[in-house]
Amino acid sequence: MNRKSLIVTGVSLAALLGGAAGAYFYVDHKKTSEEALSKAETEALKLLTFNSTDVNSIDITNADGHFHVTLGQTGDWVIEDSDYPYSFTLNSYFLNVVAASMGKLTADHKADPADLSKYGLDSPVTVVCHTPDSDYTILVGNSTATNEFRYVKLPDDDTVYCIDDETGKSLRCDLSDLRSPYLLNCYDSEIQQFSVVHNGETSYDLSRDTESTSIWKLNSPQTNVAIDSIIVNTVITNMVRIQSEKFEGFIKDSSELAKYGLDKPAYTYTVVTNDKTITLEFPEFSEDDTEIWGYDPDTYAVFSLSKGSAAFLSGKWYDLTAKQAMSVPFMSAASLEIVVDGEKHTLAIDHENKGYVFDDTDVIASGNEDASANFEYLYASVSEIKHDEFRDDVPEKMGEPTCTFRYTLTDGTTRELALVPIDDETYWAYIDGECFGMTVSKAAITGANGCLKFIELLSKDLGIENKN
Repeated sequence: MNRKSLIVTGVSLAALLGGAAGAYFYVDHKKTSEEALSKAETEALKLLTFNSTDVNSIDITNADGHFHVTLGQTGDWVIEDSDYPYSFTLNSYFLNVVAASMGKLTADHKADPADLSKYGLDSPVTVVCHTPDSDYTILVGNSTATNEFRYVKLPDDDTVYCIDDETGKSLRCDLSDLRSPYLLNCYDSEIQQFSVVHNGETSYDLSRDTESTSIWKLNSPQTNVAIDSIIVNTVITNMVRIQSEKFEGFIKDSSELAKYGLDKPAYTYTVVTNDKTITLEFPEFSEDDTEIWGYDPDTYAVFSLSKGSAAFLSGKWYDLTAKQAMSVPFMSAASLEIVVDGEKHTLAIDHENKGYVFDDTDVIASGNEDASANFEYLYASVSEIKHDEFRDDVPEKMGEPTCTFRYTLTDGTTRELALVPIDDETYWAYIDGECFGMTVSKAAITGANGCLKFIELLSKDLGIENKN
């Protein structure tokens, strides 16, 4: 190739490489510009950014009024100031969600320019989160036609943004959202007394023991009945977790309450804590009802509960009783007299000297360890007699008992469980002369764990002729 050809080829190659370099620079510059623009647009959609845990108060202005709420030392939100005419307990969880949503509020896109009334932003809900360093405000409007997004804007900015509708619903802060959904706004450990009255008759009324707070006693309609405190504690733990299904608002007018059957309530539920009394009212309901309306006469709130959540209204006092017909702790008894079908046996207990005597025979002196064990088992078989169902057809006059169990306590007082036959298989249980409808199966006396079995074993251990 001659020199002239080499020059032409070199020039052509240079031109080609220069064009390629130029094209690459153009594409790269365009990509960089697009990325920068995209980043700028993304940043522009970040409406608010702050640490939500720094929020110490929130101002909310909606169709119902203005609410200035503050975060208490216990972590619960309280209304510090409001022009709303009714008082209520705030939903602290919901307000935490509001603060968290505001702290990382990012729009999906901008809306087309339009009259603010189109977006519901001519009369928006205003939410202001206050931190020690600054205040953060958002104006919340309507949902989009497809309910996918909700319109919002920042103050002093005409741009309308679209955020996802779930977040938008939270930031709308409707009254039903602000109000706590819990039936009882207290902790189970705070409850000192609770009761249900149905059409003027007490279904149950219980109070916590002032010294042993885990123990409960029945105040009405009976008093001389042992209560299963484990059951009661479970009941109140479940009670404080019950949430309302619907909130209809605050209603005073009796004609409006009549729509829910609350103008003449059938049930009154009362809970007493150390610092307040909560009273709730409910109408009569049937098995076919799926929800039950409730009313708070102090706050005028109307709400509903699911049928399952309202089961406490139909409960009875005997649902909360101990399974034992009469339980006297072994260490509280000085003696136990047992009479079954005319046969009498006596257990005498000397706790101080660890002495057991059965029908005038010293059990400890016998040196028979089985006898000592069966003495204790015999006592337990009586003090742990389980009751069956409660019945309403209690006879007006007590019949003749065929089984009596009489305790003399270490303080000198006496207690007695008497069993009066209903039929061949069941007894009425009379506790200290009173029958509350409790029944006891005959098998509790004659069965494998009944007292007759242990009387037989103990008599055999001691070489005593068993008259049974």
